[in-house]
Amino acid sequence: MTTLYQEQQALLGRQLAVLRRLRDGLRFSASRLRWPITATDLDDPEAAERLAALNDRFAKLQDQLAGALRHAHTMLGERYRTFFDVITWMAHEGIITSPEVWLELRTLRNQLTHDYDLDAQAAVRYLNALYDNMDVLIAIVEKFAGVCQKYGLLSGMDRSAASAETMPDTE
Repeated sequence: MTTLYQEQQALLGRQLAVLRRLRDGLRFSASRLRWPITATDLDDPEAAERLAALNDRFAKLQDQLAGALRHAHTMLGERYRTFFDVITWMAHEGIITSPEVWLELRTLRNQLTHDYDLDAQAAVRYLNALYDNMDVLIAIVEKFAGVCQKYGLLSGMDRSAASAETMPDTE
């Protein structure tokens, strides 16, 4: 018989697997572009398609991470009224250096996802900022996996996968 807690551990393990897949996709999309982006790149259909994929993967990674963070926070028995409670916990655990880090990433994501009327220069500025902050978001994913291990929030198999994933990249 599976306990409810084991089901929660399995769900968190699946969430971390999704985060790893999205992280890898984000890196792949970024590697297919020349940086920094210029306004000319926005007029190139091939570059525009790659930029759209990059933007989508950045947004999805952050959205999925937010859900996994809420889930882990709840598994620890913490109650939250707002997501800012989760952000404060992230800062306390060293997942982020300060709440402002997450809020800045969220603002960037929202600008790129919801502002369809951006002029070319604003779009270029936000896309280059996305690239500049990509490693920050990826580091948050990796630190989060470490915190999940620290508190025993993962099942045995998921703990092994998480520790392998938090090893430094060889790229």
